[in-house]
Amino acid sequence: MFHYQPRQLAEVVLAIMGIWLVVSRMPDYAASLYVAWSSAAVSQPSDGPNVLLLQSVYFLVSGLLGLALILARKPLAAWMSPVSTEAPAATESLVAVGAAVVGVYYLADGAVTLSMQMASASQAFLWQGGVSMVVGIVLFAVSVGLGRLWGLLRGRQEL
Repeated sequence: MFHYQPRQLAEVVLAIMGIWLVVSRMPDYAASLYVAWSSAAVSQPSDGPNVLLLQSVYFLVSGLLGLALILARKPLAAWMSPVSTEAPAATESLVAVGAAVVGVYYLADGAVTLSMQMASASQAFLWQGGVSMVVGIVLFAVSVGLGRLWGLLRGRQEL
C-alpha cells in the first residue's frame, strides 16, 4: 500500500479533479454537436437562447476551470496542508482533501452555471450558480476544520 504525504495526496486529488472537470463535459458537448448538425427537425426558436452556444460556453468554462485546477494544484495543496512532513497522510487529512475537492467541484459547477446565465439571461441559472459557488467556497474554506472535526469525533486530538 502506498503512503503519501498529505501535501502529495492533496496535489494528486486536485489534479484528478481538474482532469475530471476537463473531460466530464465532453460527452454532453458531443451529443449537442450531433443534434445541432444532424437534425434539421430540431429548430431553434428565434427568441430563445442558442442551445449550442450554451453548451459551448458550458464546455469551455468547465475545461478552463479544470486546467486552472491542474496548474494551481501545488499552491492549493500547500494551503490545505501547510506543514510538509514525512508522516503518511492521516484520515483527517483525507477528509480535509475530500471536502476541499467537493468544494472545488461546487465552485466550478457554479461558475459554469453562471456563465450559462450570461448567455441565456435566465434568473434560475443565476440562483443555481450563485448558491453552488457559495457552497463550494464555504466547503473549500472549512475543509481543514472538517478534517479536524472528523479527528475529534473519532477520538483523536490532533491533525
